[in-house]
Amino acid sequence: MSILLRPEEESELLSALTRAAYNSPFWRERFFASGIKPSDFKSGFDFASLPFVTKADLLRDQAQSPPFGRLLSVPEDKIVRVHKTSGTSATPFFIALTAQDIADTVLSAQRAFKAAGMGAGQRVVHCLNFSMWSGGVSDYLGIEATGATAIPFGVGNTAQLLHTIRTLKANAISATPSYMYVLRDRCRQELGIDPRELGLRYGYFGGEGLLQVPGVREDIERSFGLVAVDANYGMSEVLSIIGGEDASRDGLINHAHGILYTELVDGDGRPVPIEAGAVGELVFSSLRRQGQPLFRYRTNDLAQIVWVEEADDGLLRMRFRIIGRTDEMLVVRGVNFFPQSLLSVIPPFEEHVSRFYRVVRPTRPDQEAVKVLMETNLDHDDPRLAQIERAFCHNVSSTFQIRITIGWLKVGTIPREANKARYLVADEADITGNPNA
Repeated sequence: MSILLRPEEESELLSALTRAAYNSPFWRERFFASGIKPSDFKSGFDFASLPFVTKADLLRDQAQSPPFGRLLSVPEDKIVRVHKTSGTSATPFFIALTAQDIADTVLSAQRAFKAAGMGAGQRVVHCLNFSMWSGGVSDYLGIEATGATAIPFGVGNTAQLLHTIRTLKANAISATPSYMYVLRDRCRQELGIDPRELGLRYGYFGGEGLLQVPGVREDIERSFGLVAVDANYGMSEVLSIIGGEDASRDGLINHAHGILYTELVDGDGRPVPIEAGAVGELVFSSLRRQGQPLFRYRTNDLAQIVWVEEADDGLLRMRFRIIGRTDEMLVVRGVNFFPQSLLSVIPPFEEHVSRFYRVVRPTRPDQEAVKVLMETNLDHDDPRLAQIERAFCHNVSSTFQIRITIGWLKVGTIPREANKARYLVADEADITGNPNA
């Protein structure tokens, strides 16, 4: 099945593909292996004939040709900044950016933050990792570009963060949603204050899809007295910020128009037409990236299109929602289940059950029940814990049509990630250190 390209998109893509064929050994070899020559990149080229590329391909390339791999498409002296991916699910990938790559990254971030409502009069404390992760400095520059007052705090010292917010009277925060639960607990435990007393009124969140989980947005807003916006969807190796909500909070607006070409594909990699209601895996291609251009990059992110239209400039505009990740979706006795969705079941039990948990990946497709490692402040022999377990398992069964068993842990056992929370582990020992715990 061929892909319908608009004239502006086709022109940009053909130019990008031609540059990559001449400048990147990685792409030149992949094109040749698919029987594609640089002279083929002309009007009418079947874009769907290009092979997909995955994160595993990029990591393998860098491992074989360190530090930047054969993917690199510019001389090394043109690289002005190096980032890396977060490495939560794999070895980090090093990202080489030219001056133009940085400018495009900041442009998309500025579009997203401004659409989300950020601007002059807001004092935004930015709490994403500055230690090479692109969400730190790249997103921070986007905050500055909106005209807001930016406070580059980073992560790693929550006590100092609380002091900084109160001292500087910050009224907005940029962070991952999961970090807000750490912040909430520390407000109560260390300062003895209601988190609302911090004075935060605006929350710009990203790095995770948790605001799309029922109840999470409302819980954060209720706890802090702020308006929570999913302002930051992206991936370091593609573009730090690709999409974000506006005031309507009705899906993520694609802010990467003119920078990325977007596709949807089904589970078999076949193109899915981008139209309202369509569901598929997001696939991105670089239109302008100089350092490490990507074509037909499979993201593992499942999206549903909310609306789509062609603008006057010939580029596609769209809103979409992230449903989950294909590499985290479990199929439990024929039922599709995303581990992070358990967050929606926790609120009635929060007095004794932590929001930090891990789902242990099933070892067999016919496994009767999924094991969940959860934290509680109750002793294991407390009779209330058995009652909570029965009620929680019943709610999960009725909501998701799957069975779970629970392994109880003490509060604080599960790591508190400030960047990206993860909910799926291969083995209990990943958390407890004891496979029989």
